[in-house]
Amino acid sequence: MRPKGKTAWLITWEGPESEHNGRCKVIAVLPSRYGDESVVLLLRVLFYSEYLYTLGEKMVPSTSIGKDSRFKEAYRDINPEFCYGHFPKQYLRARRVKNLYCEESETDCLESTLHWTELPKFIPNPKYGPEGPGLEDIDDGLKEAVGEKEVQYTYSIRTGIEEEKRRQLKTPSG
Repeated sequence: MRPKGKTAWLITWEGPESEHNGRCKVIAVLPSRYGDESVVLLLRVLFYSEYLYTLGEKMVPSTSIGKDSRFKEAYRDINPEFCYGHFPKQYLRARRVKNLYCEESETDCLESTLHWTELPKFIPNPKYGPEGPGLEDIDDGLKEAVGEKEVQYTYSIRTGIEEEKRRQLKTPSG
């Protein structure tokens, strides 16, 4: 029997270049009660913190997030999704998910799998044009763009631990 999952904000690396950055895909799991504005600001800070920038480039810009070309709001009306980074190459993606739980490997204590359900995403119904639906058609104003989907991601910290052990062996003890 699978454990009861929780609803949370999930922040992950996305894009084709993120698959080869050698890092865990999952950056953060935040309480679902966090508001959109808090998540968006944190998304920008996490990107500057985690991306391979020089020290001079790690300074978070002082411009408002709305004017920041690295910020994208992929979906906004129901189940919002926010992206920040070098879209579409490598960026962070924040969205609420449900049924989130972690399962440890039975054969490797350093490996675990995160399971979750992606919530459906909606866009304005194109049949109404830029003005949107009238009051009589308000229930039809949004159209499902992406359906609900079960996802899982497995990650092992073994490589990181082995690298740390090699570093410690090279470092002379004082």
